[in-house]
Amino acid sequence: MSMSKRDYIIQKCFECFVKNGIEGTTTRDFCAEADINANTLYYYFSSKNDILVECVNYGFAQLENALFDALKEFDKSSFDIFPHLAKIVMDHAPQMRFLHQAVSSPAFEKYRENQFKKVNAFYDRLGRELAKRFEVPYDLIKDYIFDIMTLLSYYTLWGSQEMAAIQFNRIFTDFKNAILTSRRLKEGLSNEEEN
Repeated sequence: MSMSKRDYIIQKCFECFVKNGIEGTTTRDFCAEADINANTLYYYFSSKNDILVECVNYGFAQLENALFDALKEFDKSSFDIFPHLAKIVMDHAPQMRFLHQAVSSPAFEKYRENQFKKVNAFYDRLGRELAKRFEVPYDLIKDYIFDIMTLLSYYTLWGSQEMAAIQFNRIFTDFKNAILTSRRLKEGLSNEEEN
């Protein structure tokens, strides 16, 4: 399926924002990157702010697609999923940096609450998918998912890789132990029912 002109412009504007930052990007940059004139740009978008909102939506959708695509590559309940998801987030560090700066910027103020709801809904979908894969109750792991994803997203802003790795390993170890304990309890109950 080919990309619409509007979606193509959003993609190119997103790339500009990631490369130059919010303040460092002008509508001229958008036009040059997308190889369009200002009239075409303003045919699709009313302002730079309008473009910013669309680029944030686009960026989060790209990250979510990358993470959910990665889940398909793994066997059910593989603990290798998390290091791989962490690598995807690290690889998207410049994009994540832009997304955090955008959502925190004054230009985004009236959209911020709605965006936080979208991010929390994404964490929720990711957590529910992982709970299904690991065959554990979602409530058991939801805090770990939120902690891991929050850690990774903040690392992309200003954290050191070593500190992020230490924190990630601590949270991941707790996550893994919670799942293994839940499995042992479930197996123990199953064995008691059989006897």
